[in-house]
Amino acid sequence: NPDNPGKPQLKDYQIDLKDCGPMVLDALIKIKNEMDPSLTFRRSCREGICGSCAMNIDGCNGLACLTKIESGSSETTITPLPHMFVIKDLVVDMTNFYNQYKSIEPWLKRKNPASVPGKEILQSKK
Repeated sequence: NPDNPGKPQLKDYQIDLKDCGPMVLDALIKIKNEMDPSLTFRRSCREGICGSCAMNIDGCNGLACLTKIESGSSETTITPLPHMFVIKDLVVDMTNFYNQYKSIEPWLKRKNPASVPGKEILQSKK
């Protein structure tokens, strides 16, 4: 936490699972809205598409929006993604990830350059 430099620490929150949705992200939102407005994490689509809510949940990396809280468990441990610099709480620095992503150029490329640069090329059925 940049506001509180020093050794990282875990914080405990107690929530009633009957009062929130079944996913880890639901619990995090409840904690932020009702208990600790300073809790910081990323979220966006809530459907497992964007990857914004990636974090380490009980020792496994996953998406908080797709990971159910085990009903029989008494405790769930949520930490930032490993091997990444932590900005604050569960938010990690994604700069290196995006640089690597850009370097592999994971998008379709034309064999022949567009006849009109900057113009959208519509997809055909061919």
